[in-house]
Amino acid sequence: MTTVPTIASVVEGHGDVSALPVLIRGIARSVYGYHHIEVTQPHRVPRGQMIKSDTLARAVRMQSARVGERGGVLIVADADDDCAVELAATFAQSCVPTKPEIAIAVREFEGWFLASIESLRGHRHVRADATFRSEPEQARGAKERLSQLMIEPYRETLHQASFASLLNPSLAGRSRSFAHLVGCIGRLLGGEDTGGAAVAG
Repeated sequence: MTTVPTIASVVEGHGDVSALPVLIRGIARSVYGYHHIEVTQPHRVPRGQMIKSDTLARAVRMQSARVGERGGVLIVADADDDCAVELAATFAQSCVPTKPEIAIAVREFEGWFLASIESLRGHRHVRADATFRSEPEQARGAKERLSQLMIEPYRETLHQASFASLLNPSLAGRSRSFAHLVGCIGRLLGGEDTGGAAVAG
């Protein structure tokens, strides 16, 4: 009997706790054809605590204990104004000898929504003609830019999970950090990788 892979995670934002499991399942299903996986409740570590090596290491060890024979731990955080590559390297060093997959959104998680905004048009709070042609990772302010494409202001705890359920990974793939996330999930599922580019700071 084949063991179902389990993906546990550590996140920094309140909205990420509900949104990331939805996003993981969507990517696993649409990109890798996995319809049956276990996705545990993310463990939230605020950014100020996440950069403290002992705090992050404890969180990763705790989440690792929830993973069985297949799968692993995924860390997801926003780069904000930091270099994503350097931030990921810092997190990785903090977690030694554990080796979680690390996906850093450049610059914010919401940049992934901007990259795939056309797939969110079916949401009742997104404008039917919503389009974003600029580089979604070029500058901060993704939440504000997202609000401009909606009929009401974007609220992380209200919209993030429902947007994640509609996001089209193929469209979001124009974001290099999202492509990296897809690769992270593929490796956790069983070694597959789409060859997505690594995050760039």
